[in-house]
Amino acid sequence: MHYVDRVPEPRALRDYRDRYTGRWVEYYQRGRGAKPSDSHWRQFQGKLEKAFFGLCAYCESSCRGEVDHFRPKSRFPQYVYGWSNWMFSCHDCNNSKGEKWPAGGYIDPCARKRSSWPEQFFDFDLKTGEITPKVGLSRRRWDKARTMIDDLALNAFHHLRKRFERISLPSEVLRGNIPDDPFHKKDFLRRVSARSAQFWFFRFEST
Repeated sequence: MHYVDRVPEPRALRDYRDRYTGRWVEYYQRGRGAKPSDSHWRQFQGKLEKAFFGLCAYCESSCRGEVDHFRPKSRFPQYVYGWSNWMFSCHDCNNSKGEKWPAGGYIDPCARKRSSWPEQFFDFDLKTGEITPKVGLSRRRWDKARTMIDDLALNAFHHLRKRFERISLPSEVLRGNIPDDPFHKKDFLRRVSARSAQFWFFRFEST
């Protein structure tokens, strides 16, 4: 995970928030009415995808994506139509996260304070391909990182496989093991280590 500078809220969103938020609050906080069935946040998925470069906010893989409510709808209905509460997420991460919300919450990919950015909590192990809590964290921050890794299954096999592929490609290019390489090495490394590329965090170790 890494910090994402979210673009400003779309102007049209305010009308949806004013019109539909009350129903979610009434149902989940006051136990009144029928469970809301609206999902107008999907209309803003394209803008969210652009803000996140088409990468999952959590596992950083390139994906078709879904709108994830960072703070779950059932626990925080007042933020159902909150732009700052939406993350672009792959289906696997969104599904694993579900309605979970541990004490202290999760690490926010769009946190405003640098000390709360994901880079301050996570490392990648280039030998195993795993995401790990950063060495030297306080116990509280280590537990928060570990909980997020486990709850979102960020080290599931399919994630590890994608990371290994991503790690191995620059190494193979640099070693000249890929014949007829169409890319200039410097240009290739610049593009694969760009912040908009999958698994951007690897740039700290591999470039």
